[in-house]
Amino acid sequence: MLASGNVLPIAYALSNYLGLTGPIVAENGGIVSYQQKIWILGDPEAPKKAYDHLRTKMDAERLFTDRWRETEIGLKRDVSLERVREILNGWDVEVQTTGWAVHIMHKGMNKFVGVQKGCELLGISVKDVAAIGDSDNDEMMINECGWGVAVGNAFDGTRRVASFVTKSSDGAGVIEGLEWLGLLRR
Repeated sequence: MLASGNVLPIAYALSNYLGLTGPIVAENGGIVSYQQKIWILGDPEAPKKAYDHLRTKMDAERLFTDRWRETEIGLKRDVSLERVREILNGWDVEVQTTGWAVHIMHKGMNKFVGVQKGCELLGISVKDVAAIGDSDNDEMMINECGWGVAVGNAFDGTRRVASFVTKSSDGAGVIEGLEWLGLLRR
């Protein structure tokens, strides 16, 4: 299963290129795809209204890939996360960062919600799932799955909830995490 903050077309292509056959969690849990079927879990209305309000208070450019985004708003990473959170305080949205983008999602939406749906489709427990990640949007998933791995360059909150933090960063950290889980041997 691949869980991504990216839009479904990109996550779908990446999942296929990696040879994965399980569900695809896209848009931070807002969309799940499996066996050519799609489940929309995120409500796009609150993020759209929040973004319209945000634009009256500051410049906040959307990601190029947002033309395919269905359940949330993705902003370019150069926007001030603190300012976006300040302006949208009290709105029915979550504001998280991945380091690549700032995401405005319906309150309660996160990758773990999508992973739960993926597990339901596969007929397995989330306690039988290992999650690997690095950002705010991975924290709940890493905390709630059976095993959570944070790569070496993960955000502090993600590192705190992980069962294991790798010494290596990025892709090398993923490999180290897979080795720790016993899923990869070199």
